[in-house]
Amino acid sequence: MTISCIISSLRLGGAERQLVGLAALLRKAGHVVEVVTYRHGDFYAPELEAAGVMHTHITPRGGDLRLVRQIVSHLKENGTQAVISFLVGANIKACLAHMVYPGFKLIVSERNCNTLMFPHDRFRFTLFRMEADAVVCNSFAQTAFVSRHCPGLRLRLETIPNFVDSDIFRPSPAAKGGSGPMKVLTVARLHPRKNAVRLIKAAADPSLSGLEFDWYGAAGDSRYARRCGKLIARLGIGSRFRIHPATDNPADLYGKFDAFCLPSFYEGTPNSLAEALTTGMPAICSDVSDNARYVIPGRNGFLFNPYDRRSIVKALQRLASLDCSSIAEYGAESLAIAAENFPKSLFIKRYIELLRGLEGGPEKGL
Repeated sequence: MTISCIISSLRLGGAERQLVGLAALLRKAGHVVEVVTYRHGDFYAPELEAAGVMHTHITPRGGDLRLVRQIVSHLKENGTQAVISFLVGANIKACLAHMVYPGFKLIVSERNCNTLMFPHDRFRFTLFRMEADAVVCNSFAQTAFVSRHCPGLRLRLETIPNFVDSDIFRPSPAAKGGSGPMKVLTVARLHPRKNAVRLIKAAADPSLSGLEFDWYGAAGDSRYARRCGKLIARLGIGSRFRIHPATDNPADLYGKFDAFCLPSFYEGTPNSLAEALTTGMPAICSDVSDNARYVIPGRNGFLFNPYDRRSIVKALQRLASLDCSSIAEYGAESLAIAAENFPKSLFIKRYIELLRGLEGGPEKGL
């Protein structure tokens, strides 16, 4: 099958990494695959080249509607039989392209988890109902949300969580929970929805003086980054709570820390959580979206209410109370959960089964 994977750019990001990985796995499975972009950013271009996947960049020659016509022309010329699009903008453009030229099967991918229904969501889901042959959500929570708010899509919904390459993300031989302070890692964009402010306030609790926190994900001198920096200084925890720029090689980070923390207000299936579990780390996370599927209190981590500082403090206290043996047991449980849920073999198997089903499947219903 000739497949075009469409995303706005190949900039550094979780969705971009997943799409590039999917394209490489489809190519390895014997399909003719290209990745189509239309915005600047080529961080993952070397990975595509190494996998033998063509990267086609379409330079817009006008507004979005003209860009859609350019995409249609390219898909016709390429002989594309199936399109897989990632992220909202690309999903909408792929739907509009399919409206003009229905000569391919269309799979759109929902990467985040909605908590409320807004007019733009209703518009997007209506487009999906009209044009998409399948809608892939990377979290069960988003599948349930779309099913509830757009019943006409229920038969076309698929849940395919993110994958982690265990050849790259693997347990560190270094012992966890040794002498010295317990070190807690967060890998996430420094953005209000990731909830750094409440984690900083929780970290300042006197009962947590034995924990150190490192957050990787700052990008430039944003207002939110300045707010976080000022809060850390005001609370006097600069020696225990450090904010770092985003890293382009997170696999090197996980083995240097004892536990992972993700305090987000909402998520899809977070790449960083899946990676942390794959490297054998205990995790403490907000009890949102699918996190409770992967972080089981008392077995491989703890959950908390992201809006409640006291809840975060309590979860961190429970983490701090773990001894070396318990941390090792929690890490082993994380490895087992990751092996069951995030292997790339399962990820590509689900996509290939979906593509095969669409090849001879029935027409979309309204």
